[in-house]
Amino acid sequence: MKDPVLSTNRRKLEFDQKLKKIENDELKLKALEQELIRLKIRISSESTPLVQEFCELRFENLNRLHQFLSDSFFKKKEKRQIIHLIVELANGLQAIGDSRAQAFLDEFVLQDESDFEDDENDGFETHNFSAPPQVEKQAEGKLEIKSLFRQLAKAFHPDKEPLEHLKEVKTDIMKKITAAYENQDLYGLLKLEKEHLGPREFSEDKIELYIKYINSRLKELKTFENRLKKNGPLATVYRFIFSRKPNIQEYNIKNELSKIEEEILREKELQTTIWDKSSLRYFLRS
Repeated sequence: MKDPVLSTNRRKLEFDQKLKKIENDELKLKALEQELIRLKIRISSESTPLVQEFCELRFENLNRLHQFLSDSFFKKKEKRQIIHLIVELANGLQAIGDSRAQAFLDEFVLQDESDFEDDENDGFETHNFSAPPQVEKQAEGKLEIKSLFRQLAKAFHPDKEPLEHLKEVKTDIMKKITAAYENQDLYGLLKLEKEHLGPREFSEDKIELYIKYINSRLKELKTFENRLKKNGPLATVYRFIFSRKPNIQEYNIKNELSKIEEEILREKELQTTIWDKSSLRYFLRS
């Protein structure tokens, strides 16, 4: 039979270790995010003129293709091909963030909604989704947050402190307590409790509940790190962090800029091809 005291002590040790891990992970991610932002600003400042040049070339090409749609030189089939090319190029322009692409997409992509009126589900079923199973867990967590907030507020409310110098200290702590409560941050309240109230006895059930929420916080941090690595505007520069040597970082930055320059060259080649009607016809047939 398991010793309940030993079991509780182990859970308390796990609880403390996880609190420490979150603190370390948050510091690491904060430093990482700052470095990524710094590199992003550097790359952005150097790439902006190149991106603008590319956008102008792409916009000119789109306008030129659009003009050809009213030119009797091109047959109906060729004009359909031109429309497909316009949509493809406009999607590329929109992906960069140039709002001028939307006008082309609105003209050629949007379809009449009446085409879909006869399709009740259009291949998709309608479901009535029930509340996710963690709703009960979230409600339990909110009660615990409220209880912990009241306990901390009772201990650190500055109005209950007669000594002026301690009142200022408690005012600062109370601000942190209030901010954590407003954000429904159980981990933040636990951290403040551990820092300012010291260790206290937890029941096994309470430790289990806290560890669940701390695990959830650790999962959030891991998700955030993965997002920095794989998604969004910072993903491109994330790998620079793995190469701490300045010369490697510089090479990576130059490599990213060279990719944009290559896109500009390709766009200029496309412009040469489509600017003449005969060469465009040959391009569409190839």
